[in-house]
Amino acid sequence: MTEYEMLRIIDFLNDLNGPFSAVVAESRGDPVFALTLSLMQAHLTGRDITKSALAESGGVPFVTAMRHISQMIEDGNIVLDPRTATGRSFYVRPSEKLQERFMAYCRSVKATIGRTFGTINSDEDVDGFYFGGSNFSRVVIPPPRLQSHHVSGGKELRFLFRKDNYFEALRNTWADLRANIGSIQNVDLLPLPQLYDRIIENGARRSSEFDVICVNKPWVGDLVDRGLVRPLDDLIAGSRIQPLDFSPMVWDSGAWQGTQYGVPIYTTVELFLARQDIFERAGHPYPRTFDQVIDAARALQRPSEGVYGVAWNAAEGMPIASTFMVLLGSCNTACLNLPRRRIHMPMHDLVSDKLRGQVLTDQAFEVLDYMHRLVDVSEPNILEMDWDRRVEALLTGKAVMGYCWSMHAALMEYHVKSVVSRRMRYLEQPKGKAGMHANPVGGFHLMIPTNLDEDRVALAFDAISWMCSPEVMKEHVSEGFPVAPRFSVAADPEAAASSPVMGVVARLLKSNSVCTWSRPAVPEYHGIEAVLGREIHTALRGDITDREALERAQRAIDGLLSTRQTATENYA
Repeated sequence: MTEYEMLRIIDFLNDLNGPFSAVVAESRGDPVFALTLSLMQAHLTGRDITKSALAESGGVPFVTAMRHISQMIEDGNIVLDPRTATGRSFYVRPSEKLQERFMAYCRSVKATIGRTFGTINSDEDVDGFYFGGSNFSRVVIPPPRLQSHHVSGGKELRFLFRKDNYFEALRNTWADLRANIGSIQNVDLLPLPQLYDRIIENGARRSSEFDVICVNKPWVGDLVDRGLVRPLDDLIAGSRIQPLDFSPMVWDSGAWQGTQYGVPIYTTVELFLARQDIFERAGHPYPRTFDQVIDAARALQRPSEGVYGVAWNAAEGMPIASTFMVLLGSCNTACLNLPRRRIHMPMHDLVSDKLRGQVLTDQAFEVLDYMHRLVDVSEPNILEMDWDRRVEALLTGKAVMGYCWSMHAALMEYHVKSVVSRRMRYLEQPKGKAGMHANPVGGFHLMIPTNLDEDRVALAFDAISWMCSPEVMKEHVSEGFPVAPRFSVAADPEAAASSPVMGVVARLLKSNSVCTWSRPAVPEYHGIEAVLGREIHTALRGDITDREALERAQRAIDGLLSTRQTATENYA
């Protein structure tokens, strides 16, 4: 359960008491209940509140409220935090015990309402819908063909998505009250490496197990080259999807050689996060270069207390390969010799016999040197850290700084377990010595497998159109996901105000401080990623020298490219 949901439940409970008080004027309600709602609301919104301020907000006589507050302190439900250095005045906040009990209560309220409205069948399904005004007030109706298909008892659609907080929310939207056309069981959620393997495995089947799959942007060229995804141009032409409502850079990343294969479902930018409270308390400037990151980490980390300098993806395979490519971008170069004539370059324009590996360079040595130094200011098991563990380290306050995709800002700001809410500063990526603040653009497209039965293609595209509609995207953005790739959603004031990171991402996009080329979506991407994920990790473990690692990577990447070029020439 997110903070958004808990705050909306508090609003709902306060609104529920209003009509009764208006009818029964002498009713005072339960003072402990009222005080608890006010206290939790202040805590969840990050407001400091004193005993007297809490007493005045409870809607009961001041003396009565103060008496109950004292009892709540004695019972261990309220904790006092010193307000001044003298320790004579205090702020009040809910204890861990009260927070846990209140969250359990909110889940119970949510389950009761869900059962009442038919959204869930039992308490076990409580996470199957999202409680909030947008869920019940905004009409997000699926296309008629999907509704009639469900009513007729047709085989339900199946989806293969990445396991992350956005796709979990999308799964819940699909199964919620207004849709009533699917269930959570229709959606498979897999971590990134397993997702790629499952897509390849599904493509080898005679008939696709899934109607719709999500595809990571760098995989587009690979999957098109393998013939695993279906062209969508004809379906898009007959739909309400407006390509001009998407950023050209985002829309084109789902195309290959002039044909559109995917519709963007979310866009995210990898940023650099820093604990604002720690930096300001120490009077330390925010880092803008590799060297400044290391200096800040050494100055601000507290290993003896379990707080380390930087959280970053260093696990073998996809995680460390992505980190290496992104950091190369911060040194104003890429892992391939891509022409650098513009910020946005469709990868399909670059597939030629001129592509070569570009990892045996001064910039690559600089990146590896930086990564070695990062290891020294990171948690001891950093070489096992992937996306989920990186988010966990930042979320729980175990890292002072970290690299993180903007879509995870929803977790930083609104997850119940977050200890860094409203304490994070979202910055551009630090750059190398002669580099640039090259913040990579990532995200996913929804695509239809080539081997999907023909009679299900139209239904699958209806589902894509609905999931990528402005209404559904706005609903998710308003719930704290700063990821919508549509101009119409980004321009919506309500959506723009929903997350502190939305303005940062918008500024980076407008200033062309983002790039797609650091992780080039060429057909050989998966092979390049595998090479870098192996060799860079080996170097950081100290098994081989940096030069050996880069030389081996250079040879392997050139081998991948030359193999494809030879095959193309033989075919021609």
